[in-house]
Amino acid sequence: MNSSPSNAIPKYLEPPWLLEFRSSHLFIITTICAAAFTDGFIYAIFVPVLPFSLQDRYHVAPGNVQTWASGLLGVFGLVVLLGSPIVGWISDEEKSRRSAYTFGLACLVGGVATLALTTHLLMLVVSRILQGVSAAVVFTVGLALVADTVNADDIGYYMGYVLSSMSCGVLMGPFFGSVTFNLAGHFAVVGLMGTIAFMDILLRFLMIEKSEARRYTSYEDVTEHSGLLPGCIEHLQPAPTKWKLFSLLANPRVATAIYGVFVHVVIIASFDAVLPIFLEQVLGWTSLKVALCFLAIAIPNTILGPLAGKISDTIGPMWPAFFGCILTAIPMILLQLIHENTTEQIWLLYTLLAATGTAASMIISPLAADLFYVIETLVSNGDTAAYAQSYGLFTCAMAGGTLVGPLLGGFLKETLGWTAMTWGLGLFVASGAIPIYLYTGQARAANILSQTE
Repeated sequence: MNSSPSNAIPKYLEPPWLLEFRSSHLFIITTICAAAFTDGFIYAIFVPVLPFSLQDRYHVAPGNVQTWASGLLGVFGLVVLLGSPIVGWISDEEKSRRSAYTFGLACLVGGVATLALTTHLLMLVVSRILQGVSAAVVFTVGLALVADTVNADDIGYYMGYVLSSMSCGVLMGPFFGSVTFNLAGHFAVVGLMGTIAFMDILLRFLMIEKSEARRYTSYEDVTEHSGLLPGCIEHLQPAPTKWKLFSLLANPRVATAIYGVFVHVVIIASFDAVLPIFLEQVLGWTSLKVALCFLAIAIPNTILGPLAGKISDTIGPMWPAFFGCILTAIPMILLQLIHENTTEQIWLLYTLLAATGTAASMIISPLAADLFYVIETLVSNGDTAAYAQSYGLFTCAMAGGTLVGPLLGGFLKETLGWTAMTWGLGLFVASGAIPIYLYTGQARAANILSQTE
């Protein structure tokens, strides 16, 4: 008899190689963190390199370098700003987020390849557009994948890892870009980008979403072993979703989270435009010394992000985010004390930058967790899930921050001076504490969710 035994598994349901590991919390979160770091790094690595590459490789006249450099950085942020809501809506429409993630992967490859192969200025613009699309997909779909994957009680903790990875990439990109360019030139920078992108590509191809893993596992096994809450199974196969961006923004908790993230990124991005020029003009530092300053911000911001998320999961997101805004304002304002190249001033500079990175790490992951809690509340009340759309707005806020931060910081410094700039940015980040105190959730995760049951 040629028929297969009744208990044989159909070929299309045979589990992939290392299914359990490739669909585990550890591997999925590691992949999303790597993707967030890669896109942040690729955005930032050309910040110190771009003025030199524009002249040497793309033959831009010295008088036009500043315009083209600002424009190319702005194009990246604008594409992320406009693309994130669309990516979120499409991703919520799909049963699996893999197709959107694969599209982002293709854009990443295209952006790096175009940068490596072309010497035409127009193609450099195309490269930044492709990188911007990739970033929009990675941040929006990546954060939605975290929401799909982890237990609601741990959402802030894991969001902290992903967002810290992004911040680490943005802050460490200028350091490695400057060092690599000074040692080996343009192609060495592109090679570094390609190497990091290759590792990212490998992880993304190996990752298996929880929704895909369920095809090879019983419902009971997924609920018991994946770490998902039973209710989370529902949004792994979402119903068709509506365009919900405006209704989401009408929710004060969502709007507060978006504003808080915007404030956080404005402060971080302003350093890209203001700090190198200030340190070169006032302290006479080289690009390498300037790049080391970014590590003073990046290291504490990266390490403490998950800790801030864990605190948020324990006591609720409001107080960590509130104190994060207040405490970030203090060292920002005190940076006005830096005015000469002495040993004491240099140590004070590093201390204030490290304090800024430490305090800022308390803002973003609690707000990302609160955004998740709002959507969970809406779902429990019968509303349609829109996880990716909400994180599309989150990504829009980050993109808006990368656009506004350098412009705001540069405008304040050039028109009003260094002291006025530190006051302006300090008060701006402190302003985030007001809506956070009024609207952000105060209960810990379990209590927020139980209130809606």
